[in-house]
This record gives sequence, C-alpha cells and structure tokens, in this order.
Amino acid sequence: MNGRAGSRLDPARLLTLCGAIALAVMLFWTMLDIGGRLAFNRPIHGTLDLVEVTLVLVAFLALPECFRRDELIKVDLFDTMVSPRTLGRMTLIGEIATLAFLGLLAATLLQPLADAYRFGDQKPDLPVPIWTLLLTIELALVVSMLVVLRRIGSQIRAALQPPGVETQAPTLHRHEEATP
Repeated sequence: MNGRAGSRLDPARLLTLCGAIALAVMLFWTMLDIGGRLAFNRPIHGTLDLVEVTLVLVAFLALPECFRRDELIKVDLFDTMVSPRTLGRMTLIGEIATLAFLGLLAATLLQPLADAYRFGDQKPDLPVPIWTLLLTIELALVVSMLVVLRRIGSQIRAALQPPGVETQAPTLHRHEEATP
C-alpha cells in the first residue's frame, strides 16, 4: 500500500476481479476443450461442470459493482413525466425494493447452503463442492446489499438537503444512453 486514499480494500472491486478471472478461466478452458476435440477427437473431462461453475461466478461476482455503478437495466418510462423530486422518491423506493429483494434472496439461500455443506454435494464431473458456490453467491448478495444500502443512505442525505444546495452524490446521476 502506498498510502493513497484509493488503495483501501474494496469488496465490490475484488469480487469483480474474481469474476473476471473466472471468465478468463472459462474462456481458455473452452478453447482448450474445442482444440482438443478438433485435434485429438477427445474433449476435456469436466468442461460442462467448469463452465457452469465459472458462469455462476461471473454472473454473481459482478453484481455488487453493477449496483455501485448503477449500470443495471432500468425502465425509465416515467422519468420524464414526473418532477425531479418525485423521480427521486421513486428511485429511493426502487432502491429499498432492491434491498428487500436481495435480502430475500440471501435469506432463502441459507438453507440450501447448509444442506449442501452437510451432505457434501459436489458437481458430477469435477470435485467442486456445491456449498462453495452457494457461499460465493451469498457473499456477492451480502456485498450487493451493502452497496445498495450505501446508495439509499446517499439518496436520503441528498433528499434532506435544503432546496438550492448542490449535492455531489454520484449515486443520483444515471448514465443513460440517448434513445430515439
């Protein structure tokens, strides 16, 4: 660490890095499998399981960073029809609903996680314990909940500012593409 302010541990960024590594592993393993099939007429045993495992990692480990950057797919049908204050309230309600949904997902995953650990479930072709995948999903959901909770806090602080005071809340700005 060099003492810079940005050098602290960032769980969302770390999970995204792990997801990128999983994507690279999936890509290279699939290339090797296809090359093995073409050159030697022998596929690599366990490719399907490896692709399934890495696909889960790619999808869920990127989730917290997507929430932090506000880069999820959104339907902005009403954004131009309501006032900025109403839009802020609607966004806050959406964030609270997102937090509740993530909490529900995390809570309902606990029992399958405990069962997979207790019974020692594994992927059929690779010795990958299922509980490790479920634990990774649980971790990604918890970090996503923390990110969304922070966004909610930023939106509440911005809403409590007196009128006319500029806020620097990056979570309130959307990166939208122009649509025809």
